[in-house]
Amino acid sequence: MLKPSLADLRAFVTVGELQSFAGAAKALHLSQPALSRRISHLEELLGVRLFDRTTRSVELTLLGRRFLAQVQGLVDDLDRSVLSLRDAALLEAGDVTIGCVFSAVHHFLPPVIRSFRQQHPHVLVRIIEEGADEVLASVKEGEADFALNYIGMQDTDVEFAPLLKEPYVLACAADHPLARRRSVRWAELAAHPLARVSHASRNRLFIDQALIDLPPLPRPVCEVRHVSTLIGMVENGLGLAVVPQLTLPRDTSSVVGVRLDDPPVTRTIGLIRRTGRSLSPAAEAFVALLMRASQDSAAPARRKRRA
Repeated sequence: MLKPSLADLRAFVTVGELQSFAGAAKALHLSQPALSRRISHLEELLGVRLFDRTTRSVELTLLGRRFLAQVQGLVDDLDRSVLSLRDAALLEAGDVTIGCVFSAVHHFLPPVIRSFRQQHPHVLVRIIEEGADEVLASVKEGEADFALNYIGMQDTDVEFAPLLKEPYVLACAADHPLARRRSVRWAELAAHPLARVSHASRNRLFIDQALIDLPPLPRPVCEVRHVSTLIGMVENGLGLAVVPQLTLPRDTSSVVGVRLDDPPVTRTIGLIRRTGRSLSPAAEAFVALLMRASQDSAAPARRKRRA
């Protein structure tokens, strides 16, 4: 069975709403003969008369009124969907969903979101802030368009673009004796009470792998699941903690970070996206701003090292 085309249905709905072939032809930018052919073609396909036409008037038949009630909303919904998709393509609407590990949210996203909102004020930005494994899953399962994470480099389901190499540092209370040091060796930590993250944290795995050839660190005085909790423990004088540098508070009056040596331990924060999947226009625009901001922030550090 032949099916009506969208053009035929839109012609029928327009004539039915306006009750005028001349008015419908003008609205659809068609000649009246072309519009009449579409209506005749639709009536032929359906096997019913949809309009009673005279030289002076156009009136829907009973079946025509019933059919108009059925298809009018469908055509309107399709038109709205097309307009919505066009707006999203032009970044006049839509959304972008970004996954991000807790420690990287405040470093990377606020300035980029500010720039993105200035350029595209009608696009909604969603943030999924979770642990590393949850953020990776959000990308692989399609919940997030892309994400900032420090795992995924070996995962064939995602593409990993490095943005920043970040050191682990020793978090100390500002009045602690080690806070005045430029660096501390891992072996020196045995003389101080430590708080640390549990094996539920990917950060613990990174540290344990890096220190596999060193004597084990002493039993901690406290073990938590999240690095942000460690910072609170340090602020309250319960001990020292090893944390990624980005997790340190901007205000150094309570907690400071000291470089750890022998060996230095780092992690790489990167942008991950599903392998072989294209991004929406909104996500592409956000990624471009994010990559540019990352390059701009890295340039002063490179100049400082060369100096």
